[in-house]
Amino acid sequence: MNLLWLRKRRLRTVWRVEKKDKIFFLVGTAHFSPYSFKRSLLKIIKNVNTVAFEGPLDPASMAKVSEYGKHGEQVPSLYDALRLESIQEINRQLHIKFKAQESAKELFTNLYQHRNSDLLRDLIQGVKPWFGFFTIWSTILGWKYSMDLEAYDLAVSLKKDIQYLETIDDQLVSLDGIPFERIVDFLNRIKQWESYKRDFLNTFLYGDLERFASITKDFPTRCESIITKRDPVFFEKIKNLSERGVFVAFIGFIHILGLTRMLLDDGFKVIQQEI
Repeated sequence: MNLLWLRKRRLRTVWRVEKKDKIFFLVGTAHFSPYSFKRSLLKIIKNVNTVAFEGPLDPASMAKVSEYGKHGEQVPSLYDALRLESIQEINRQLHIKFKAQESAKELFTNLYQHRNSDLLRDLIQGVKPWFGFFTIWSTILGWKYSMDLEAYDLAVSLKKDIQYLETIDDQLVSLDGIPFERIVDFLNRIKQWESYKRDFLNTFLYGDLERFASITKDFPTRCESIITKRDPVFFEKIKNLSERGVFVAFIGFIHILGLTRMLLDDGFKVIQQEI
């Protein structure tokens, strides 16, 4: 049995936050993960009354994001901005994924009719750049778990009070603000994704926040509209929630860096934990 693998599966992205009689928890999440953290998430959620998320995660809200992202007719073409060698490499990896995963073949039946078809063009033609990027990234990544969705499903099943730090419309504005050039640059680095994926996962599993921020600095969402503008909003909402008693907030791991600094500046004690 690989004991190191088991040890690394422990959730290390949990922070206990205290100030006088106020106690709550922050959990840094991975929006995509090859592993389920359901057992650790349950330990946290079952002991609180309120569970907070960045934004709505119900099926209707997720459908709204998907529908909005599919309509990018009035924005620059992501496909046309990519280098030819990047297009070829992305298509190569997409074909490998579709061949290896029966579910992917079923999902993209209409696309997967010709061995040499341009799958990339079919996937991102006419969609918003951020939607096209996440479609490619998630497909090639092939990780089937989302900590946010796992936590949300648990909170619903346990009938917890669910709160959101922003609306779907807020999130869509933020996504539209991701610089086009950052998306193109990251896609053009497709040959570096394998090592990036390995570093991303290992750093997250070890809960190394500073290193995670360093290795993901070129990821498209590490930008003003996603991080700098939203962190203060999250901070104020979390402070308001702290007046209501013990709760847990699930937030993308990268946001924890800014939030913990703001909390420390505001007099809170912040302690990283492992569950």
